[in-house]
Amino acid sequence: MIDMLWVIDSSPSMCAEQRDLALSFPGFVAELTKTGDVDLRVAVTSTDVLCDNDSVYIFATQGNFNTVGATQFPPPCQERRERLCMDDAACANMDCVVRGECAADDPDCTCAGELGEWFCRHPGSDACQTNPNGSVNSFCRRGCATDEDCRQLFGAEDYLCQKPSHNTGDWGCMAPPATVGCPASVPPVLDSTNLDLFRCAVTVQINQEKCKKYEQGMSAALMALEPDGPNGAQATGFLRDGAWLVVVFVSDEGDCSVAPGRTIDEVDYERCWFLPTTDDGGPLLPVAEVAARLRALRPDPGKVIVAAIGGDSLATDPAQVAADRQAFQASLLGAELCYQQSTICGGDNQAATWAPRTQALAAAFGDRGVFTNICNDAGLAPALGQIAAAIAGLTAGR
Repeated sequence: MIDMLWVIDSSPSMCAEQRDLALSFPGFVAELTKTGDVDLRVAVTSTDVLCDNDSVYIFATQGNFNTVGATQFPPPCQERRERLCMDDAACANMDCVVRGECAADDPDCTCAGELGEWFCRHPGSDACQTNPNGSVNSFCRRGCATDEDCRQLFGAEDYLCQKPSHNTGDWGCMAPPATVGCPASVPPVLDSTNLDLFRCAVTVQINQEKCKKYEQGMSAALMALEPDGPNGAQATGFLRDGAWLVVVFVSDEGDCSVAPGRTIDEVDYERCWFLPTTDDGGPLLPVAEVAARLRALRPDPGKVIVAAIGGDSLATDPAQVAADRQAFQASLLGAELCYQQSTICGGDNQAATWAPRTQALAAAFGDRGVFTNICNDAGLAPALGQIAAAIAGLTAGR
């Protein structure tokens, strides 16, 4: 038996990842059950623990299990590609990049065929164009006139030309949530009879409210699972005697879970995972405490697995990984406020910050901890496959 909680980032940069998770989950289950049937139960919550459940645009907060799949994404989810640009001309060949005929960082490359319109979005200050670690704060966004424009370029029949206003400059191609056909609500806990509804539950919405601006995945997991916590009845009903507990975190930013009674200044929302823990007089929950509290949820603490998909360097050489992490941290904590947009890795329509606290939590579980990189042009399927294989290997026969 496996009781599995997914903790999903609901910030505006997670549109593609929520869709990817929804579409890739059947492959995850297939890998997990490759050697035999698994008595699996699944629930989903978000990394948000501040927003109130008082709006149709705010789901699964404060550790509540999600029961509502988002039916639309906001304009920040429109297709974009990172590129250093100051005007639209610098984005002119981006159709070539999407088609695989030009490199993403080569604005001078040409290709055959008709090219669509891309718009450059950049900071107002030249000093903010490039962060100290080399990551850039400008990007190209694909415009459109019809759904077919987007479907031909991106090769998916459900792509939309989103038109949020009468201004054609606001129109853009978008991959919508993978929730077509989802019921108005789904059960808070899914099992083998309805795992097809995971695509609905995992699409926890994308929200830009201030309370979404820093992710507290560890706190959300504890709020969702501790029987003596704010959602005690939910936790008691979810955790089965004798079952393995698997907690999977998915976020493109670091964890900023704060201790009870502590707060974080808004100026630190984008870099809060580098603040000190309460062990050192800071506001953050110590990772060791989180690990201990998760283990305490099972009579056998060896039956707790923590997996995470988060950001890190894409380098393979350990020395380069260390250098990339150091450069990212220095960049993020730099003098300019815009440097808080620094990233450590990127790919097609994605970028992520380093997640050292999430890595440390996975490491605290030894061979029962798995950390995989969210930055992958192949999407999340490889990471999900790695996590599923690890879970299957650990739980088989136990």
